[in-house]
Amino acid sequence: MTLKLRATVVLCTMLLCYLDAGAQSIPINPKFGVISDEELKMAEYPQDTSAAVLILYRKIDVDATITNVMGFTRRVTHTERFKVLKESGKKHGDYKIYYSIATDPRESVSNIKVVTYNIENGKKVVDKLPRKLIFDEEVSEKRRAVSFSAQNVRVGSVVEVSFTYTSPRVANIGTLYLQTSYPINLSEVVFSYCDYFKFNRIMRGYVPSMTTESSTPGRVSFDNGGSLEFNTITDTHRAVDVPAYKPSPHCYCPDLYRLGCTYDLRLINIANQYFKDYSTTWEQVDEELQANGFIKEFHAKSRFAEQAAQAKASSEDEAAQVVAIRNAVLDKVHWNDYLNILPESAKAYKAQEGDSADINALVASALNDAGFKAEPVFVKTRDCGLLLDYHVSSDDYNAVVLEVIAPSGKIWYMEAADKNSYLNVLPTNYLVSKARLVPLKGPGHWVDLSQLSRNQLIDSVKMEVAADGSINGTRSQHCYNNWAATLKSAWHSFDDDEKFAEDIEGDDQIEIEDMTFQGADQWSPDAVLDYSFCSQASKSGDLIYVRPFLSKYHEESDFREPERMIPVEFPYPESIVYTAFIFIPEGYTVESIPQTVSLNCAVLGSRTIAQCQFDGDRTISFNYRFTRNGCNLLADQYKDLRDYWAHLCSLYSSTIVLKKK
Repeated sequence: MTLKLRATVVLCTMLLCYLDAGAQSIPINPKFGVISDEELKMAEYPQDTSAAVLILYRKIDVDATITNVMGFTRRVTHTERFKVLKESGKKHGDYKIYYSIATDPRESVSNIKVVTYNIENGKKVVDKLPRKLIFDEEVSEKRRAVSFSAQNVRVGSVVEVSFTYTSPRVANIGTLYLQTSYPINLSEVVFSYCDYFKFNRIMRGYVPSMTTESSTPGRVSFDNGGSLEFNTITDTHRAVDVPAYKPSPHCYCPDLYRLGCTYDLRLINIANQYFKDYSTTWEQVDEELQANGFIKEFHAKSRFAEQAAQAKASSEDEAAQVVAIRNAVLDKVHWNDYLNILPESAKAYKAQEGDSADINALVASALNDAGFKAEPVFVKTRDCGLLLDYHVSSDDYNAVVLEVIAPSGKIWYMEAADKNSYLNVLPTNYLVSKARLVPLKGPGHWVDLSQLSRNQLIDSVKMEVAADGSINGTRSQHCYNNWAATLKSAWHSFDDDEKFAEDIEGDDQIEIEDMTFQGADQWSPDAVLDYSFCSQASKSGDLIYVRPFLSKYHEESDFREPERMIPVEFPYPESIVYTAFIFIPEGYTVESIPQTVSLNCAVLGSRTIAQCQFDGDRTISFNYRFTRNGCNLLADQYKDLRDYWAHLCSLYSSTIVLKKK
């Protein structure tokens, strides 16, 4: 079963456990303002002593119904009581709530209540937030934000917050979470909705919870004197002693596995008065994008026809022609670092700057003009979750890349805006198994972007060991495809090459000199990092202890936990070849070298081999090869991965022992 299918099963599985609110570790009265002495006096949370905040009670109350003017409204009341346990938890009392003023009626935030409770001189002191400290500010032409902060918050404070958010959008319920980054003593979500609204309900997460459903009759009277009867369906979700959600390593979208319930509006059906079907298909989304003219932008008449012709004439190699055309566009129009899926290429061309959609549309039109076939492929990046058939919307897309077909029939995928990428080398966040190609006309189709290239690191090291244990050496790292993109991205994340070198020095405990980086600013599939270095081996009497590995490629801490409830995701398939030549000092011989090791992990499609040989004179050769073909593992395969990973990481402590003759 693939990760995609498994994730769908996980999200659709209700983990129901009958819980009693009285079973909470800290019995509390959820009524606003009723704070016990025990809540004020507690100094830590035994279940999680590292917690900076304990949320004593949290309730999200959502009501979706029909208004008296035959409109719709969604009212969300957020209530929370929390205990500040550490200095860093004080910031939890700062709130900023965004709302839209573009809807009709406009959204609003109201009924704000914030109260802080402290003990001073043995007595309870209450600080209420004055209205003058509630700020309503313009964010953009269509958005505003209400911000406020609890008063007199200190370690030991108990804070209560309540506010109501109102919107006419009943379709945008989304996921109502019962779990946060802080532990929760008692968590509740109550969703009430008119039975004329038909929702898909999907539970997600692994923490035990209880869900109950009830129905009560309701009625709304209209301004024209008429009325409408309906039933109000109420879903109540409850969980106690909810642990803080702490994202696991190698997980791109942690929110997929956080305890909560997702509500997706399927349709509204008010007999003889109103009907709207919110369900749709990906084919209908294709038609929507085509009808709105966005796909035409990728096929518009090129503004770079002359440059494209020159670029095509510059080489007979089709890949080189594509790169030259891309570079010609980027020489004129620069990327502003924003992602988008809907281009305004004319505006970007005029401003000489644009977002990712603008850049890709300009490159696509130039490629099409030069005889290639370039079409947009819409992506939901890995950190935003999965494209699912039960939730279909163009809003799910947040990035776009290009499929380019050469006259010879060769196919490449490219993100033209990203400076670290290349043909079939996309940013790792884009490497999804399900992306949507939408042509100028007709239905689109799915494409797999997850394994487009062969990604390799060839790492060569030479170390000259002196009798005092000092080491002088050289290193050359040749990176290909996504490995090159990863190294380029790391390089560009620092202000200058000295800071980049300092980062390596800190990780590897070496001092670097004469560093060069070839390909850092080229749109190419490879990069080469070279430098000389010095370090110090451990020395004890007549023995010198040399580590053959200069760096660790994997961290044992990634999979140290004994169990894991969520899938494991690696960025891309990869191969690492590491070779070290170690020259021992005159007057020394080899006391011991690491034994040959061969490791396999079938569930990961991975194999590791490490070999060490001594030529009997002065040269030790150490060879290490790691390959991994798999990128996604299910939680029930974690034990095999964990065992393999522990053995793999133990190789990095391998030691060569030299002895004075």
